[in-house]
Amino acid sequence: MTSTTTRPAAPRSAAADWRAGVRAAVPFVIGLAPFGVTVGAAVAASADPLAAWAGSFLLYGGSAQLAVLQVLGTGGAVWTAVLVGVLVQARLMVYSGGLAPLWSGARPWATVLGAATIVEPTWAMAEHRLRTGGPAGARVHYAGAAATLTVGWTAAITVGALVGRVPGLAGHLAVAVPLCLVVMLAPHLRLPGGIAAVIAAAGTAVVARAVVPGFELLPAMAAAAVAGLLTERRRA
Repeated sequence: MTSTTTRPAAPRSAAADWRAGVRAAVPFVIGLAPFGVTVGAAVAASADPLAAWAGSFLLYGGSAQLAVLQVLGTGGAVWTAVLVGVLVQARLMVYSGGLAPLWSGARPWATVLGAATIVEPTWAMAEHRLRTGGPAGARVHYAGAAATLTVGWTAAITVGALVGRVPGLAGHLAVAVPLCLVVMLAPHLRLPGGIAAVIAAAGTAVVARAVVPGFELLPAMAAAAVAGLLTERRRA
């Protein structure tokens, strides 16, 4: 009679976790590439394309960067653009709070880099990795995913900024900017209060543009938030 002993599974190496993060990020890079090219077209159309391109690293979010460029492009004040960017990115505080345990015990510079790269795709990949693989190696996995997403996103914006400078193509890419915003907006119509929020935002934007040109985005966002909240409370 023979006895068999089961050897414990060998721990995953840091390199393997890094490669797994890279593989997880590739589909997101492919899916976000058209939007990145569109943001790059807005960068090319801005008053200072180099500064707008460098802002990709500061904002690290296509929706916020596009909103800021739209405000500045319509003649809005700088403080208005900054406030709009902060409001759009405020949702990331919820994501960063959910991933706080991931960075427990990490060095300060690693925590700062991790917080700076938290967006919906990196949060989703980190959450999935924690659920399926546990905390071991999750931080390295996140680093590989975030690095891949950053490189791919920056490359897409750069391509859009270069192509957007071509006169024949710039007009076509400019049309894609509002189309991308519509695609981003469409899923919210199914949420409670979504339709009311969109109607309120559109009406407020039209009125604000006629009264104070370049200042329509901020009151439109506020009107959408109020309308959505009131509609949801009425249904509750």
